[in-house]
Amino acid sequence: MCAMTEREVPESGRRYDAYSHEALKAEVETGNDPGAAGEIGEQWATLGTRLRESTEALGKIAERSEDHWQGTGGDALRGMLAKAAAWSGHATEVSFSVADAVTQQAGIAARAKDDMPAVVSYDPAQLIRDAAASGDLLALVGLSETMSARRDEAEAARAKAVDVMNARDAALRAAVPAQSFDPPPALGAS
Repeated sequence: MCAMTEREVPESGRRYDAYSHEALKAEVETGNDPGAAGEIGEQWATLGTRLRESTEALGKIAERSEDHWQGTGGDALRGMLAKAAAWSGHATEVSFSVADAVTQQAGIAARAKDDMPAVVSYDPAQLIRDAAASGDLLALVGLSETMSARRDEAEAARAKAVDVMNARDAALRAAVPAQSFDPPPALGAS
């Protein structure tokens, strides 16, 4: 039986509050293709299915060999087949685990993309130019309040974007499989 290899998943050290809202939005949109990730997940599941079939075939070969091959040689063969089957069984579990993780992570990335708030532009100089160009005296009088409200709106949207990124990273980390592939067993004579 193979021992499950556990590995530690590193924490994200990124400080998203130092990023612009535009940069955060670009990060969740660039290369975010859940369909492609789904295909990769399906490939891992297919590998798991094939490994399961191999595990079963190795077990049947070992079982059938008992009728035809007795003694030390037969026992050695069955021992090697048992090692190979155990490794294949573990690799099957890991493959299905990776398939599930890829599917989960694709969903997490898609959710982050959907949850990312729209960028609210805050350009004080442009607000001043727009108010002056409008010819509306009330727009000029209320410019200070307009600028303050726009700044607050932009900062609230950026803060939500930071929250989306932190939640995405935590969810992606949680979806990483805890086990990994063991090296294949040595099947030659010891």
